[in-house]
Amino acid sequence: MNIYFRLFALICLFTVVSNYLQAQSTTRMLDRRIDVIAENISVKEVLGKISNDYGIEFSYSNDVISLPQRVTVIIKEKPLKMVLDQILTGSNVIYKVSGNQIVFQAIKTNIKPISFSGYVENLKSGERLIGCIVYDSTNNVGVLTNTFGYFNLPLKGCRHNLTIRYLGYINKALIINIGVDTTVVIKLEEATVTLKEVIVTNSSAEASLLRPQIGLMAINSKDVKKLPNLLGEADIMRAIQILPGIQSANERSTGISVRGGSIDQNLFLLDDAPVFQISHMMGFYSIFNNDAVKDIKVYKGDIPANYGGRLASLVDIRLKDGNMRNFAASGGIGIIASDLSIEGPIVNDRVSFIVSGKYSYIGTLVKTILPNINLSFYDLNCKLNAKINAKNRIYFSSYTGGDKSLQSTSYRNNTLTLRWNHIYNPKLFSNVSFIYSKYMYTSGSTDSSLGNYSWTSGIKEFALKADYNYFANAGNTLDFGISTSYSLFTPGKLDGNQQSLNNITKTTPFSNRVVTEQNVLDHSVYISNVQKITEKLSFRYGLRASLYQVIGGHWVYKLTNYYVTDSFYVSKNSTYFNYLSVEPRLSINYRCTHNSALKASYTYTSQQTQLLMRTNGGGPLDVWFPSDNNIKPQTSSQISCGYVYYFFNNLLEASIESYYKTMNNIIDYKDGATFLAKSSTIYVNKTTYNFEEQLRTGIGYSYGTELSLNYDFNKINGIVSYTYAHSKRRIPDINSGKSYLSPFDKPHTFDVFLNFNLTNRISLSTNFRRQSGQVTTIPVYVAIMFGKAFQGYSNRNAYRLPYYSRVDISMTIKTKEKPNKKYHSEWNFSVINITNHANIQYVNFIPSTENPDIIQAKGIFMLGFIPSIAYHFNF
Repeated sequence: MNIYFRLFALICLFTVVSNYLQAQSTTRMLDRRIDVIAENISVKEVLGKISNDYGIEFSYSNDVISLPQRVTVIIKEKPLKMVLDQILTGSNVIYKVSGNQIVFQAIKTNIKPISFSGYVENLKSGERLIGCIVYDSTNNVGVLTNTFGYFNLPLKGCRHNLTIRYLGYINKALIINIGVDTTVVIKLEEATVTLKEVIVTNSSAEASLLRPQIGLMAINSKDVKKLPNLLGEADIMRAIQILPGIQSANERSTGISVRGGSIDQNLFLLDDAPVFQISHMMGFYSIFNNDAVKDIKVYKGDIPANYGGRLASLVDIRLKDGNMRNFAASGGIGIIASDLSIEGPIVNDRVSFIVSGKYSYIGTLVKTILPNINLSFYDLNCKLNAKINAKNRIYFSSYTGGDKSLQSTSYRNNTLTLRWNHIYNPKLFSNVSFIYSKYMYTSGSTDSSLGNYSWTSGIKEFALKADYNYFANAGNTLDFGISTSYSLFTPGKLDGNQQSLNNITKTTPFSNRVVTEQNVLDHSVYISNVQKITEKLSFRYGLRASLYQVIGGHWVYKLTNYYVTDSFYVSKNSTYFNYLSVEPRLSINYRCTHNSALKASYTYTSQQTQLLMRTNGGGPLDVWFPSDNNIKPQTSSQISCGYVYYFFNNLLEASIESYYKTMNNIIDYKDGATFLAKSSTIYVNKTTYNFEEQLRTGIGYSYGTELSLNYDFNKINGIVSYTYAHSKRRIPDINSGKSYLSPFDKPHTFDVFLNFNLTNRISLSTNFRRQSGQVTTIPVYVAIMFGKAFQGYSNRNAYRLPYYSRVDISMTIKTKEKPNKKYHSEWNFSVINITNHANIQYVNFIPSTENPDIIQAKGIFMLGFIPSIAYHFNF
């Protein structure tokens, strides 16, 4: 028995030692440190490279190791096990050491795709980040966060390498190993100049290459601050005007013309609420407070199906949500206005607020010269952000702002948005919104000779809508929704006692000087899908349908050949104009290489809301009115295509886009229109009931090519662009029925914006624009009839003013950075039009008092040499 026991003990000892030695051999093989540098090659090629370099034998069958993904591995002096784990992440392949070989084999699995979803937010403030990339390198698939920072990424397998990227933030890498649907909150840290050796890449490049979208440009408040300021005011609209394909209506105006369209063809949304008047000071400044803005997106024609109502563009502006974790303040003091923003938590990580206001004291300065003039403007943004639970969130945001431009003239905007975010499940995200927007212009007089009266014009809108994002799978993301709105148009309303009204309207009956208020219902439904066909090819296709209804309750006038020929009464419970619009949208994205893409789109849009403009630049005196039985809605079809290529690790973007757009039912004034002429006694916008008689409708078309270079290097960033474009119209009874150039035709535009960071504290920027002059109609002869001189005019817009040229510069000096310093400030010194170039905006033609046969021309320009200084702070 003793012999058997010893033999058994010897066998056990041999087994243990043998297993130990084998384990040690396995450990030594897997712990062997190797160098591997491989970029975008197959797993099989990586294993072959390791085998050739280090003599390590791998055993596998081709059907096991023929993994679809291509990998990039840059590893130095790391264990072999780390390399194998990385290249096999997300696959169903395992490995083991057998003798002097490493054997690979597949494991059977029926793991269904899972949803990895959640929000991406700022680490310090909790602000949700829009358009952030969440990328899975294992399966080579990525998604973008929506307008509320939410994402859903379908995953296959358990182990994945994720990268989260957002411009201006440090890239975040995650390795996750999950087997069930998972919802997370990912926090990103802002990149600062004091951080060393961090990975910060151009996330917008990858987003552009992934997205089947053309003509989309995004900017943020930091980009706006880099531009030279006009009298110390950083203005969002003036930043947008330097983008290719977008031009200012004129030098003083914040209004824009996009790809040859008129300024009323642009939809401005502030937290989803439409804004009908975007300017202060008769156009010099916009109403948008830069310190309150988080994200700005401009869609130049390729408008997603969930938006409608305008032909040319969508400017989608999102306000900050408010800091969830800390109190913070920022503000500035300029020459004509000051602003202050305060934000912070009401309940930490649950409820936050932001209040941002601006007030102009320019009136105090002007009164020293013109005592009877009262000029001022103000803006106030408020927002409340409440996290109810992991699946529900509520936002409340509002804006109020207005101007006083003369002693008895004022105008103001009000918007309100109440939104409810809800996650039904990881794949279905919803946003339900109640929206209110109002614009009102008021003029009046207390002059004893005229009596008391007031003139009012404006528009008021209430809307309710529900939007849904459904993340069906890795290849399909659906957006769908429904909305309804009620609008009240007040084109012109004159109030006052009878004596006052008689004084104002003594030359024309009062009944002919008022447009009846009009009520409109607008219902819409849409569906859109982003479909990934292959790794290179993706589509976005959708359909929007809307029903526009004008409600009665007043007399309706019927026009025949642009003259009133009949009238009829419609009861308030009936509609007298119904317009159904079906609008298809299609975009294509083909990723030619890892850093280039070819894009194309077709977009059909309609616009039911019309605008009567006193000038092409737009302003508060313009009148909004609805389409009806006399003036039909405008429609547009646009085809565009483009190519984008990224250089130097996505730090330089080169792009070219071309487009062709046709427009129907566009409006313009007939030759010799006079209904906006001023009264002999006082300036009053006496819009007549039959103002449609003064309008003509027809077709328009525009085409062009936009080239741009966007660069964002360590010290230098900016944009260089050139646009060649034409915009034309053909309308009966205008220009003898022949085609003519639209007021927004400017064939050549060359822009350069350059920002140079001299040091961590000092930066210089300059903006240069060279552009074709505006078109104009000029008098070409004077005829004497009955003893009076009459001017004869050229064809419509047959002449062009001199070239526009302007150079602006600025310097920003920041205070010194110190450890744990909370208060930060900077000084901005700017000069607008440093060369004092006289850019003629329009020409006054006046017959000479000495010789009526001679017409004197006087060019008018707006902005000369204008220096300014401003102080900004935040803590």
